[in-house]
Amino acid sequence: MAFLEFSDRLPQCSRCRGDLIMSGVAPQDDEHGRPIHLELCPVCDTGDVDRPAAGLLVQWFANDGGHDESRVKEGAHLLMEWTKESMAAYGWYMQDAPPDQR
Repeated sequence: MAFLEFSDRLPQCSRCRGDLIMSGVAPQDDEHGRPIHLELCPVCDTGDVDRPAAGLLVQWFANDGGHDESRVKEGAHLLMEWTKESMAAYGWYMQDAPPDQR
């Protein structure tokens, strides 16, 4: 199983049918056993007060953060926050440490 695949073509946004910045499949399924698709859309995720991490990640890409090596840590943090925010919409929450290490 590949953990990361690059593609020249992404699916359309499921909300507006526009172009996505990135798309991924979460490691967990939804409550019905279907894959959870994480989508970052410059139209739908910009200015959405319910999804602030998504908007910040869109802004990071728009400001060429993906082409600036000095902003790698910022991008990694924003990506993690967006992932947590997206998964929380499906009731999944990331733990800071495994239960046996608390």
